[in-house]
Parts: sequence; structure tokens; C-alpha cells
Amino acid sequence: MPDLKPTLLLVDDNPDNLRVLSTILGGQGYRVRKAINGEMALETVQAELPDLILLDIKMPDIDGYTVCARLKAEAHTSKVPIIFLSALDDPVDKVKAFTAGGTDYITKPFQAEEVLVRIRHQLTIQQQQRQLNEHNQRLQQEIQERQQAQSETQLLLDTIQAVNQASDFEDALQQILCRVRPVINWEYSEAWVAQHNDFTLHLCRACYDFNETRLQEFHATRCDETIEYDLDTLNQVHVLQIDQSDTAIDPSVLTLFQPERASAAHFKTAFSVPIRLEEQLIAVLVFFNSSHLACDVHLLNLINAVGVQLGNFMQRKLAEEALKQAIRELRRIANLDGLTQVANRRCFDERLEQEWRRLLREQAPIGLMLCDIDYFKRYNDHYGHPAGDVCLRRVAQTIAKVCKRPADLVARYGGEEFAVLLPNTELVGVIELAEQMQEAIASLGISHDSSCIGKQVTLSIGIASILPTIQSSPEGLISAADSALYEAKARGRNTYCVSHSLASSTLSPTPLSPLSTNYEPSSMLEQ
Repeated sequence: MPDLKPTLLLVDDNPDNLRVLSTILGGQGYRVRKAINGEMALETVQAELPDLILLDIKMPDIDGYTVCARLKAEAHTSKVPIIFLSALDDPVDKVKAFTAGGTDYITKPFQAEEVLVRIRHQLTIQQQQRQLNEHNQRLQQEIQERQQAQSETQLLLDTIQAVNQASDFEDALQQILCRVRPVINWEYSEAWVAQHNDFTLHLCRACYDFNETRLQEFHATRCDETIEYDLDTLNQVHVLQIDQSDTAIDPSVLTLFQPERASAAHFKTAFSVPIRLEEQLIAVLVFFNSSHLACDVHLLNLINAVGVQLGNFMQRKLAEEALKQAIRELRRIANLDGLTQVANRRCFDERLEQEWRRLLREQAPIGLMLCDIDYFKRYNDHYGHPAGDVCLRRVAQTIAKVCKRPADLVARYGGEEFAVLLPNTELVGVIELAEQMQEAIASLGISHDSSCIGKQVTLSIGIASILPTIQSSPEGLISAADSALYEAKARGRNTYCVSHSLASSTLSPTPLSPLSTNYEPSSMLEQ
């Protein structure tokens, strides 16, 4: 739509003045309308409101003062600026013109430049005033919207905080009712929880002034109720004027509101808001008031937002719990050896680093065993790899059962080799555990006809224990246990050897109490 030029109304009983002014103003792009007397001027203004009026004072029937006063007396015409254009030059006449409501005064004979400047000035003032009014209106509306938004935000923040602090879902409902009811200034509120197995609602929580007997009595009539619900019906907001019959209300909604009991408790208005988890109804909030209060869109949206927030929160809670469970499972899988179901090498390396740093701070010992199934290559060659896998699983699980402390870690170190990490364990404790471990493996009685030291599966174990220092390292501990394992194999297998941690960082292997006296030179060692 094109931008229209300002409309000027010229009021003068002199046709020559009207013609001259019309020519001047029309040449400047103004839309000019004319009136030759006061009555015509008033009618013209009523037909279409001008942006500015140039008004002569001395006219027949109604003079300019009267026309101005009448225009200023009407609300819809009072804002139109009026410039008096008159031959009267006495100060008394000018004062009277301004008193009547005029905004400016030009004395005849006039100069065209002066008239144009004064018109532009008044139109500018009018435009600025209009803009200021519009700005103030927008500002007032914005202030109201911000206050409303702050109120809603505060309620939602309170709701989130209450739900976060709640011990369970029902407690969260109670917290919400106790916060929402005072904010919306309704007398009685309650929450009904959906039972999905039989599509019924059960009263879960209520909030009201316990000092009011009628509210207590009304609550007592609702406690043992069970309401069958239709998902499509209760899955939306409902408003009920209790003392007005409404045939459009669904029976299940009427059962929820119980109009007769509500009326007996002097309630006049009620409304319900569903709480949904995705498309599933999980609860319904119900509010009652003893006044005929209009449940405006703002109020319903506010309560609905609270319901949506609770539903979203419950969804997030479920999602968070599922995510935590998935992360735990992923971590378990990532740290687990798929065949033996004990920890894998990656998990062992991470735990060793963690425990080393911790025990370095606490100045407590750490023990390590490296265990190897004797002649396992021959076992695989003789019995086949599937049987070898079964053997590995049984040995791993047996070692894990011997290590009873939660902090102890059994890991598959590689092939048929296992590592046992023992935080806060002195050397004597590691040795005791190694003896228990070899006894447990022997009790399995796993046949191994290809073994050179017996007819059953056995273990060789290398043992090391150290008090972590700045000069020592986890790699040194592993190297010491590995050297001890090699020595145990060299001394006949089915035994263990210990590397003692001395003052120096070098750990030297020493054999202790071998369970088997079989000895095989190191040059002939094999898996």
C-alpha cells in the first residue's frame, strides 16, 4: 500500500484564501480538503479525520474558536493539530485561540514559506507524538508480556527444582500442586495417576487449606475413587462450569470432576490438565474454585506448560537412566574379554595406572601376578581350539573366584596368560593368593595328556609386589612379574617365583615353594 501524504483541511469563508492556500499546499504534495464555514468543517472532520486543520477565526454562524473547542472536546478529534490563520493580530485574540485548543497561530496576510514551515513543524510534532504513543503502547505491552513470562518462567523453574528434588514421581506431583495452586489462586488441586494395565485413574496427591472443613470433606469423598478413562478424552485440557449443565462434556470427564460433590463443596469452576509422556497419559492435574473464574487461555497454557515440563522431565529421567545403563554396558563390554568374561588388556592397563597413582599418594603396596597355562599350545594341538577356549574360560573364572576383594582385578593379558592386580597387598598376601590359585586350578581336574609335567592343566605364576615411588614405574612392576614368570617356567612350571622389591628399582626373581619339582632348562621352554 503506497504511503499517503498528510491530509490538510482548510477552513475559510474567503474563496480566494482557499484557492491560494490549496495551490501552495497541493504543490508541496499535501492532500488538501476545503470547507467554507464551521459547520461544513465539523462535518468534513467527522467524515474523514485530517492530519492538520488550518482554521480561520471570523466566519459566519460558527467562528473558529467554537469549531476548535468542539473538536477538542471530542476524543477522536482532540489530537488533530489546529493552526489558526486569521487577520486578527491582537494578543487577546491569540490567547483566546490557544485557550480554545489551537497549536499555532499565523497572522494574515501570510507568507507561504512561514505557513509551510509551521505546517511541517506541527506535522512533525504530531508524527513524533504518534510514534511516542505507539512506542509507549509497545513498551507497556512488552512490560506486561515480560512480567507474564517472568511469572511463567519462575513457576516452571520452581517446578523443575521441585521435580529435581523429589524422591519419586508421586512426590514430584505433590511438589507441583503445592507450587502451582497458590500461583493461580485456586482453592483445591489434586493429581490422578494413570494405571495403564486397566485404564483407570487413582487419586495420588492433593493440595488445599487443611483448615477448611468443606475442603477436607470434599477430599474425603475422592480418596477411594477409581475412574476409568478414555485416553483420547482425558489427553486434553477440560474446563467445567460446575453449576451449568453441558451435554458436550464426556462422561469420563464428568466422573473426574464429580459435579454433584463439587457443587456440595461450593465449587463453581474446575479444569483438568493432562501430563503426558510422549503420547502416553501418566497423570491428570485437577483444580477447583468456588468462584466463577474464567479459565483464560493464559492460565490454561501456564498449567499445561507445567504439565508438559513434568512429562518432559520424566522422559528425560527415563532417557538418562537408559543412557547411564547403556554407558555402563558399553564400559563393561569395552573392558571385558569376550572369550573369558574377565577384564581385557586395555582395562588392566588403565586400572594399573590408576592404582599406581593412588597408591603412590597413599604410600601403600601393590601386588601383581602374571599367570600362564602350562603347555597350552600342546593342549590346543591335542584337543582342538574349541576345547582350548573352554579351558581358558574355566581357568579365568577360577582365578576370578579366588580373588574375592572388589578392588582386585583379573584380566586376560594375552593368549593363555592372565594378570592379577592386587592393590594394597604385601608380598606375603600375593604369595598366599598364588598358592590358593594353583590349588583351585588343580581341583578343576582339567585333563591335559600332552603336558610334560602331569596329566592335568596347571599354572606357572610370576609374582611381584612393590611400594610405588617416584623412581619406580608400572612398567617396572610388569617387567619384574614377567621375569618371575619366566623363571617359574624355567624351574619346571606348575610353580611360582617371586621378585623381591629392594631399595633399588631393580626387581630380581627368587623362587619360592614350587608345587612341582619338575625342571626344564630355559633353552627348551615352550608354551
